[in-house]
Amino acid sequence: MSDLQGHKAMGPWWEIVLDVLNRVDGVVPWAAICQELGRQLRAPVTGHFQWSTDGHSRVSAYPLPDWFDLPVVAARAARLHPLAQHYAATRTSAPLSIEQVAPLSHPAAEDYLAEMREDAIDQHLWIPVQWGSSEVLVAGVCRPRDPFSAREHEHATTAQVVIAAVHAHCRTLSQCLPTVWSPEQRDSALSEAKLTPRQTAVLSLAAEGLTAIAIGHRLLISPRTVERHLQNAYERMGVRDRVSAVRRAEQAGLLRQTCPRRPTEDGRRAR
Repeated sequence: MSDLQGHKAMGPWWEIVLDVLNRVDGVVPWAAICQELGRQLRAPVTGHFQWSTDGHSRVSAYPLPDWFDLPVVAARAARLHPLAQHYAATRTSAPLSIEQVAPLSHPAAEDYLAEMREDAIDQHLWIPVQWGSSEVLVAGVCRPRDPFSAREHEHATTAQVVIAAVHAHCRTLSQCLPTVWSPEQRDSALSEAKLTPRQTAVLSLAAEGLTAIAIGHRLLISPRTVERHLQNAYERMGVRDRVSAVRRAEQAGLLRQTCPRRPTEDGRRAR
């Protein structure tokens, strides 16, 4: 991919990132994310799919297709979809298309793929967003016939970095910011405290006792960037350390009082 093509592909993603970083509702903008994936990957069906080892699954699409029953198809994916089985077996986090993994050889799986071909959704590309020991969340696209090209795989790899970071940021805000406020109240509190939503997300994790390394791991940013966000927050709040900054953020109502306090990796509280 040329530099010019890369810049053009990234433009819409930067717009999504900037919009998320300027909001404090903690809601992942799945509609905007999936619509951009559909545009870049030439796919009429885009959405996010979460499944667990106990067989439960959830799926959403933007827009929801009307020529087949997506929830019914998704409900069988954990058992019958080659990508789901591959991710479960390998624990890989790489974006993959259905052409890149081995097909399942039992009759039910073959019938499942035949059904997807009839529904014109036989070509899939999945982008892992969050993965753990018992549950996986992917953003995915579907289209008929044409396998995904090398350039489209590059687009998917770039999109994964953005989507995973946005998801981690929103998850932190939704877990640690007060839920009873309206967006206007949250904006007012942030303005009064002179903090950005990103600084608040970092402070939320600092309130749990996480180190800069652990915060960076959670938000998919470097420890150096974490420290920069903390230092900027200290300056804006007129304090000198994270304990004072967290206390002031809690007093301002920016953090949930019930936000759990976690020890650092060596069992001590971060200072």
